[in-house]
Amino acid sequence: MLYINEWLPNPVGNDATGEFVELFNSGNTVASLRGYTLDTGAKKNFSLTGYAIPPGGYLVLKRTQTKLALKNTDGALSLYGPNGQPIDQASFAGSAPEGKSFSRINYDASPAQHFVFTDPTPGGRNKTVSTMISSVNYPEGVSLVPQLSPSSFFLLAIGIASTILFISIYFFTKNENLSHYLFGGDQADR
Repeated sequence: MLYINEWLPNPVGNDATGEFVELFNSGNTVASLRGYTLDTGAKKNFSLTGYAIPPGGYLVLKRTQTKLALKNTDGALSLYGPNGQPIDQASFAGSAPEGKSFSRINYDASPAQHFVFTDPTPGGRNKTVSTMISSVNYPEGVSLVPQLSPSSFFLLAIGIASTILFISIYFFTKNENLSHYLFGGDQADR
């Protein structure tokens, strides 16, 4: 079985020289990658023909080799087989933290993704979730939830109120019977 094992979309420093993709062969034989391709969804892919991965081994491909730019926000990476069939896919929503790779933590065949952002381990076994969680330290007395400034809160409140008002006006203008019932009106007008 071939897997996308790890990829670093937002390295510390220059993306062009720091980004990498790592594939893993969990099988018992050498995996030839003839006809396989990597794709980031940006109308460009990279042929893996000529590469092979030893059993239980890793293949690390730097951006300088693949010419594939990994997205720092809402990134996706796909591995396709020789017949164009998807072999493995991974994606994340939001922004990739700087210096953290999107790493597989489970090789279960379920459709759920088993990736987390953690310290890069190119060419080696990925860090486990328990290791990653135990190494995260949060400062005391600092909120983990961003606070809205008074002006942002005011703008948000105005936006919500305007939306409710617009929906209400639209609803009442499209439903004359309800408008007459709620606001009165001449029975002859109905």
